[in-house]
Amino acid sequence: MSNVTHPAAEHDQILVYASQRQPYHILSYIDQIVANKTTPGVEFRFFEGKLPHADMDVIHLHRSTVLFGKGSRWKRLAKMADFVLQAKRRKIAVVRTLSGADASGRGGRLRLAANRLLDQVTTSYIVLDEVTRTPKGRPVTLIPHAHYRERFLGYPRSAQVPGRLLRIAANLPKGVAPSLESFFLTETPGLSLRVVGKPTAAYIGLKGMAARDPERVTLRLEHISDGSTVQEISAAELVLVPKVAELEDMQVLYMALSLDRPVLVPATELTRRLAKAVGAGWISLYEGGLTAEAIDSAVKGLRATPPSGSPQLDGPGLAETSEMYLKVFRDAAAAGRR
Repeated sequence: MSNVTHPAAEHDQILVYASQRQPYHILSYIDQIVANKTTPGVEFRFFEGKLPHADMDVIHLHRSTVLFGKGSRWKRLAKMADFVLQAKRRKIAVVRTLSGADASGRGGRLRLAANRLLDQVTTSYIVLDEVTRTPKGRPVTLIPHAHYRERFLGYPRSAQVPGRLLRIAANLPKGVAPSLESFFLTETPGLSLRVVGKPTAAYIGLKGMAARDPERVTLRLEHISDGSTVQEISAAELVLVPKVAELEDMQVLYMALSLDRPVLVPATELTRRLAKAVGAGWISLYEGGLTAEAIDSAVKGLRATPPSGSPQLDGPGLAETSEMYLKVFRDAAAAGRR
């Protein structure tokens, strides 16, 4: 990515609309942008769902489909096309964070069509790593994913429960239950599975797993606080992250590492690089789908050679990433006024 730049702070008065909920006490991607602090020279407003008709200098989109709204496929695409037209007419600078799912074309044809429409008016792109593909010839800024060490300072932690595997997410995806079925085929004695988060459409499947083996499978199917998240992660021997494609997946990965808990993730160019960077033992990789053999091997390796110290998380904290985002927004606003 030869067109990648690294931002630095600068000051101009601008209005930024961010396609996320307002920051509060539960961690989200928005905290990397605003870091729960005042931002001189920049006013943030937030929206979820329908974009308000309002004057703005910059709009930041963390997922293209946030502008769709409801309705048929054609109606939703028409809404996107209307936004593209309005952005051109009103000279709104569009800044987009690209995830691995965007770069790989995952997320279905509707998301792919939305990305192509938005490419017409995107002023600049943000990526969180050096492997995400971006449109050629466009301004791209690398802002590494933040770690959460300072964010979690002072939170009470749980004692580690030997053998506990944890699958945790703010919103558990539709296929979470089938992806965890391999747990029942593991051979390592004493393993247990804990599943935490709000199911989107997986409630019945997860309940069925717990009923199948209530001694080893426990559920907490709700949105939880940061304090509870810290306790759930710190109680685990190994955190399962069955995919690393969306921003939400990255957040779980970095939360676990920030709390000194090893993770098991699919082998990709991104996760291989990260595994090398954080140090031996913290990230176990597997090819293909999550299998019982992958789980058994990861636990065996951890117990034979436990990782020492803490993962080497050399990237920025939340305060540093916030300054980087501000620079991107100011530069985009200036470009949009030309």
